[in-house]
Amino acid sequence: MLINLCTVVLIMIHGVGSLSLKQPQKVLVKQKGKSVSFKCEVKDLGSSNYVHWYHKKDGETFKRLLYISHSGIATNEAKDIVSEKNGNSYGIKLKETKEEHAGMYYCACWDGSHSERTL
Repeated sequence: MLINLCTVVLIMIHGVGSLSLKQPQKVLVKQKGKSVSFKCEVKDLGSSNYVHWYHKKDGETFKRLLYISHSGIATNEAKDIVSEKNGNSYGIKLKETKEEHAGMYYCACWDGSHSERTL
């Protein structure tokens, strides 16, 4: 059985800056049991900022999977998903896709001021 996995980039920053996110993969379809990776290319992420990954299923609210610091240290909130950092790429890897992994995957970041706005 194939699982549809989609990704969307969500950018949230405070003020005007050069912070930008790009996500090369838009839609992925994988067989159950296979691994899959999503990448988020981030330009000018500040040393006190984080890249967050969220999962959203139809009819449900967003669930944060993990967040990755500028230095690559991840705080994981999902047991079967790991972080991948390489240079300016902040990604996630689903080790073995399952039916419950179907849905949209969002990459987001904002600064640490607690005063966000969506662009």
